[in-house]
Amino acid sequence: MISRRDVVTAGVLGTLAAPGVVEASTTQESDAQTRAVLTSIQKELARIGSSMEDGLVGPDTAHGAFLNEIRSRFTVHLRAAGKFPDFLEVGTDPFYAIYDWHIRYQQPIQITRISEQRFAIQWMFTQMILRYEQDRGYIGTPFDRG
Repeated sequence: MISRRDVVTAGVLGTLAAPGVVEASTTQESDAQTRAVLTSIQKELARIGSSMEDGLVGPDTAHGAFLNEIRSRFTVHLRAAGKFPDFLEVGTDPFYAIYDWHIRYQQPIQITRISEQRFAIQWMFTQMILRYEQDRGYIGTPFDRG
């Protein structure tokens, strides 16, 4: 025999008699979908924020690893010789970082071709000589004329 409880809770009358059960399952599904959408939005906003920060920060002596390393070497030379070095040989990545620094801060770019078909770019008081045959991140030892 079928009890009254089985009839009320199992059929159409059960859904009408106990609306909280249906609402709970619908609410859980809705919460899961909302959580997934919010997580997706949060990831996208983080990506946009990262892109914006990269564009705003740009090459800088505090954020650029190459420029910071070059400044450190300049400081050692300055303390030893009492002046900034005349030349420093660099690879392609530091050379591009220096070029980007000039663009970022709207500084005049002074690129010259020197002997042995090499390029040099002026940064601060030093000619940065491009050594394309070296490693991309190469930073040499600063030196003076003669």
